[in-house]
Amino acid sequence: MVTAYILIISESGAERRIVEELLDVDGVEEAELVYGEYDVIAKVAVEDISQLSDFILEKVRPIGSIKRTSTLIVAGD
Repeated sequence: MVTAYILIISESGAERRIVEELLDVDGVEEAELVYGEYDVIAKVAVEDISQLSDFILEKVRPIGSIKRTSTLIVAGD
C-alpha cells in the first residue's frame, strides 16, 4: 500500500466543495481545508506506486475548480 498527500490549489470559494467531493472518492482517507500556499490537503492510499498517477489524473484532477496539485509520497516504514 502506498500513502500520499495531495496538496491542492483551488479557485477561490470552491474549497469546501472540493473537500466534500474528495471524501466521496474511493482511496481518499482524509481531506481537509488548510491555510497557506495550498487550500486543501488530501491523504490517499493506493495499492502501488504505479496506480498513483492514474488516481490523481482520473479521480482527483477532474474535480472542478482544482487549479494545481502537488503530491508528496510517504516514505516506507
